[in-house]
Amino acid sequence: MNSRSLLQLWLLLALTSTVATRSAFANSMELFGGSARAASMGSAVSAWADDYTALWHNPAGLALSQPHMAVGMALAFDQVGIRLKPRPAGYDLPDLGNDSATVPTSKLLAGRSDTTGIPDSYDFRLGAVGSLGLDKLRFGVALSLPMTRLGMQRTRFADEREQYVSNRLDFELLGSRSQHQVILLGVGYPVLSWLSLGGGFSILPSGHASSSVYLNDPVDQANARLAVDNEQVGRMAPHLGALVHGEKWRAGLAWRSASYFPMVLQNSIQINGFQTDPDSFPIRQDVTLRMNYSPDQLALGGAVWLGPTTVVAEAMWSRWSGYVDTQNEPAGFNDTLSLRAGLEHRADSDRRLRVGLQWEPSPVPEQTGRTNYVDNSRIVATTGATHGLELFGRALEVDWYVQVHHLLPRDTNKAQTSPAPACGADVTVVCDEIPDDTVNPTTGQKVAEYQGLQTGNPGFPGWTSWGDLLAVGVDMRWRF
Repeated sequence: MNSRSLLQLWLLLALTSTVATRSAFANSMELFGGSARAASMGSAVSAWADDYTALWHNPAGLALSQPHMAVGMALAFDQVGIRLKPRPAGYDLPDLGNDSATVPTSKLLAGRSDTTGIPDSYDFRLGAVGSLGLDKLRFGVALSLPMTRLGMQRTRFADEREQYVSNRLDFELLGSRSQHQVILLGVGYPVLSWLSLGGGFSILPSGHASSSVYLNDPVDQANARLAVDNEQVGRMAPHLGALVHGEKWRAGLAWRSASYFPMVLQNSIQINGFQTDPDSFPIRQDVTLRMNYSPDQLALGGAVWLGPTTVVAEAMWSRWSGYVDTQNEPAGFNDTLSLRAGLEHRADSDRRLRVGLQWEPSPVPEQTGRTNYVDNSRIVATTGATHGLELFGRALEVDWYVQVHHLLPRDTNKAQTSPAPACGADVTVVCDEIPDDTVNPTTGQKVAEYQGLQTGNPGFPGWTSWGDLLAVGVDMRWRF
């Protein structure tokens, strides 16, 4: 493939990314690895990746890449679960008919239920690296597309508010968080014989939706006139990297900026009969959601060649303390340090065998209070290989990997305070949704059923979470 053909390919991919990008950035590359080759080494490749995978792991690696094009598939399946602990009698929201202070537990649209899985993912990947005729300079592009959906964003409430939606818990950092497109562009250049630098960015979307609602009859709210405007614009999140390399070793430093999919919702509601009241006409609602948050990440890695064997290792710091959930609310997560290592053995000129191991600690602290963020630390084991072939006179490499994520079981129990405080914006402990001094509007008297703690929080009094993820993938790479 000549430089003109590569340029046409990059322009096509750039156009595709502009037209098709709708989703967020926390993605399957973050969870499973940038390619089959990287995944099979435990993703410990910030000093080793020298193909299109470098766009994700360390763009400086592009400088050492030969021109090539790659296509592949990545599949992920789960066997995970969240089992809610039985709620003792006396804590549900009582049913006092029309005099109930809030929607009774027995009248909720969804019953409190366990979680028995997360969405499987099926991704098609395409990547290319070329020079465009410029000596030493390398350009790269990568595209990952979900095969079953253009994207997935789900918003959840982290506390008792979720009883009015799904009334169950979800894994905060798995599942829908990895279901969307990924578009990466970057460049690498060998500044010195021993130093390469690289930079790139992810093309990200942001959404802005506004609706105008008119209710002619406030009693008949099902009959509404509704108009919606939806706008999506592109955003960019930078990646930077440096690579120091010798004849038998490399050391790499890479940084990825925080990213997320922001959605701004603005509603204007006009209700007939309220037009003379400037405080009620129109009713304006402004909501900002942040989905698929991925934190700032800094990776430091090394690679050493010991004859036919290559050893790689990496430590990655992730600033999860900046995490905000889908409701744009700070979650109070902890920063983490992930440890990764891998080994490649060249069996012969056409076969390379690989294994890898990762430790991925959870950033989620113990959820003994009001919130129900569910996440588990993971141990990840990987294996894979590269097989060299020739097709149509071109060198072809086929990479494959199998990756198993074991979620360390986690047992969560809610703490109670006595008396439990009423729910409020600054309350972090399990809170009383119906304070003891709430009176019956008909009698004006306190209600016996309201005494003590009443909560519909789906995570109360606790839960257990566990499981395994299986990821498999294959890439084909042509070098030019």
